Amino acid sequence: MKIVVVIPTYNERDNIKILINALLQKFALFPKYDFNILVVDGNSKDGTAEAVKDLQKESKLIYLLEETSKSGLGSAYIKGFEYSISKLNSDYVVEMDADLQHSPEDFVNLISEIEKGYDVIIGSRYVKGGSVPNEWALYRKLISYFGSLFARTALRIPIVKDFTSGFKVTKVKGVLDQVDFSKIKSKGFAYKMDFIIIFSDMKVKFKEVPIHFGLRDRGTSKMEKTNFKDSFNLVITYFKERNKNFLKFVMVGFGGLFTDLLVFNISNIFVRSATASIISGSVAMLFTFTLNNFWSFRDRKAISFRMLFPTFLFYVASSYVPILLRSYLIHQLEVVYGESFLISNLGMMLGISFGIIWNFTVYSKIIWKKKNA
Repeated sequence: MKIVVVIPTYNERDNIKILINALLQKFALFPKYDFNILVVDGNSKDGTAEAVKDLQKESKLIYLLEETSKSGLGSAYIKGFEYSISKLNSDYVVEMDADLQHSPEDFVNLISEIEKGYDVIIGSRYVKGGSVPNEWALYRKLISYFGSLFARTALRIPIVKDFTSGFKVTKVKGVLDQVDFSKIKSKGFAYKMDFIIIFSDMKVKFKEVPIHFGLRDRGTSKMEKTNFKDSFNLVITYFKERNKNFLKFVMVGFGGLFTDLLVFNISNIFVRSATASIISGSVAMLFTFTLNNFWSFRDRKAISFRMLFPTFLFYVASSYVPILLRSYLIHQLEVVYGESFLISNLGMMLGISFGIIWNFTVYSKIIWKKKNA
């Protein structure tokens, strides 16, 4: 089995010598694997490429790709992936930074998981046993942890806890060789998140291994000022793409909410609150069905009467579940706390909150499910 360790460098002359020598020692622990090291240098000014060439004289396991200019972390890794697949015929590719913050000791732990059949093995700071440097400022710890949490939540990928880890092992066949590298949105730091999103959509088998992320003790940090912005923009872009139906549903929902509350409070002048909520819910339901069918889910819309009528009937039946629930809730609140504008509208809002979750789930998964689902 062929494993290629891809290491992008920029002004890492001292670090790269230490790292490569340490890795060569660790390779000996896995005699059944065939290892190579591929350094992708971004036109370093400190002689990093020359240091790698000196090491090549001592080991045939080392390869060097020299960029004409620094192209960004993601771009360097992609070039390394392409070379590893097409030229070195790798079965697995390891991503590892040159700054010694990724420990060769943790490298051993990641490689040890390959035989267990995982597609992507992530060196994680945020699973049990993992850590970040105590010396990090509080704001950096918060940005790192909550940045990953934000991405996991917004993109609904809870299985991965460390979204921005740059220390990974990825299977080539059926995983990395299926990625269209030209469609990677970020050529910088956020490429890490880009690949996690793509792999998640591919339903790969993830494994997170705890690592102790170290401090850089020599050289100059290459953390770019745009890293946070790059990552945030990537998450928002994917969120919009992956949730465009939900965003439209929410907009229609606000229109339905306004209609619902308006009709409810007008009807409440003439009938009891529980009855008014059924009337207003029915009017809002007709309003939202029309917009959801012809706008929110227009790529899956029902057009012919043969399709439209049963779709509408099921829509009515499912939509009445939260309507009847909130009517009952309003009644119970008024029994306990008495009838008032505040109590009746509180019950309405609680019922509407449940209705948002219920309705989108039923609408997107059943009524207007994707045609290829």
